[in-house]
Amino acid sequence: MDYVDIVILLVSTGIVLCLLGIIGNSISVYVLSKLNSKPLRLLRYLNVVVIALLVMIVFALMTVVLEIERLVPGTLNVFLCIAPLFSTLQTFGAYLTVFIAFVRCLAVTMPFRFSTCMRDSVQNKLLVAIAVFSLLFNVPVFLLWILIFSDSFSFVLVFLHFHATYLSLVFSCILPILVIVICNVILVVSRCKMRSVTLHNDECRSPGIRRNRGAFQLTCLVLTITVMFIATHGPLGVYKFVTLTSDISSKVTLHVVLFSIFMTIINSATNFIFYCLIGSEFRTTLISLCKKTPCFNTRRNRPIPLSAM
Repeated sequence: MDYVDIVILLVSTGIVLCLLGIIGNSISVYVLSKLNSKPLRLLRYLNVVVIALLVMIVFALMTVVLEIERLVPGTLNVFLCIAPLFSTLQTFGAYLTVFIAFVRCLAVTMPFRFSTCMRDSVQNKLLVAIAVFSLLFNVPVFLLWILIFSDSFSFVLVFLHFHATYLSLVFSCILPILVIVICNVILVVSRCKMRSVTLHNDECRSPGIRRNRGAFQLTCLVLTITVMFIATHGPLGVYKFVTLTSDISSKVTLHVVLFSIFMTIINSATNFIFYCLIGSEFRTTLISLCKKTPCFNTRRNRPIPLSAM
């Protein structure tokens, strides 16, 4: 098996994983919409962003296959068209993940003040702010596509290098990972304190434990998603930091980029699995939709509710 065959095999595997991820995240969006729960709204938005990213990755990988097979020569130029939108959505998805971790941290540490300081209108404004920031942050990528044939192309390359190294390292890796780590540590410490108090409370055996269990499951789900984000974005951040202190060949850079795309695929394709493993309400609703029977709303069969973010 030569190098071309290996590349085609890897690309084909990536396409299959992307398609599975698109199907899984689409099911997740549908099930979360049926739950009609405000805490799950941000997770639903994240799944929509993930679907869009996976669709673009599939399109890019299919372009690679067509280029290798010489079926449509020159199709690699489509990367110049995909890159701006892909980078914008990737930035938006990263900071949306940060926002989910931050909101969940506030809900656990300040449950009584949460409904006031983080009401729906405030969350909507913050989502708009994240979207605007994601667009402005990726303006240099749009400039590359616009000025690719201009006389100032050398200046654009210098600006893009600064954006791809220093700015990207700080705002795409260090800052999101730092905030997520802080929020996760606070979440774990708060949940441990709450659990120790609950174990010494006789009321923990009352029906109210179902709500605590639902809140615990939502916290575990957020922790899992954010930990996966750290695992997939951390290596790329380390590589970007290394490039600032030493010269690295373009071949190594290409391998790192491919590895980063593969990790993005893995991170995006595993969301549905985490929902099924951790969320009992998600599983109950999914099974009910598959059986085409309405979820029972009796006290005995009611799924575990998820507390507000």
